[in-house]
Amino acid sequence: MKTAWLMVALLVPVALLNYLDRQLVATMQRSIMGDVTGIESQEQWGHMLAWFKWTYALASPFAGLLADRFSKPLIICASLFAWSAVTWATGQATTYDHLLVTRAAMGLSEAFYIPTALALVADHHGPATRSRAVGLHQIGIYLGVMLGSLGGFVADSPALGWRWGFSAIGLVGVAYAVPLLFLLREPVGARARPAGPAESPLASWRTLLGNGSF
Repeated sequence: MKTAWLMVALLVPVALLNYLDRQLVATMQRSIMGDVTGIESQEQWGHMLAWFKWTYALASPFAGLLADRFSKPLIICASLFAWSAVTWATGQATTYDHLLVTRAAMGLSEAFYIPTALALVADHHGPATRSRAVGLHQIGIYLGVMLGSLGGFVADSPALGWRWGFSAIGLVGVAYAVPLLFLLREPVGARARPAGPAESPLASWRTLLGNGSF
């Protein structure tokens, strides 16, 4: 049981970074628009934000598919490393097109975290503790949202600036992904448990669309 709660504790900082990194662009908008060339309107800014949402939405079903078939700790760590590297790269952006690419890459890389992390928490916790464990994991998400609100302060600080914010937080995520790879564990026997027949992505979509609640 101690291992099950340790897994949750290890994932809380990842959930925090997952939401903090995506919040920074919104809270640092004024500084970014004044510094990056090629952003001339709010329409362009909204278009850039949409790239994140579209790639995130389109990648999410495939993220869940991979989480059901491969190592969850490996997927989580790879996702954290990738989106943290993208966060760092965002801090180096000098053009609007560069920002478009980094937002799309952010959506793609972050989409793999939530489905996989929740599945890993559920694997470690039975009915008696599962809801509590998921709730504790959610704390990291909302901490990330709250810390993201400080982005404007960081961006306007003469000693820091928006580029420093992205670069520093990106490096923190990259650094955390390395030890996390050796600390996260799937429960013993998780892969040995019998599973139902594999369902193709197309069949999964048909099942979803045929659900009246959906």
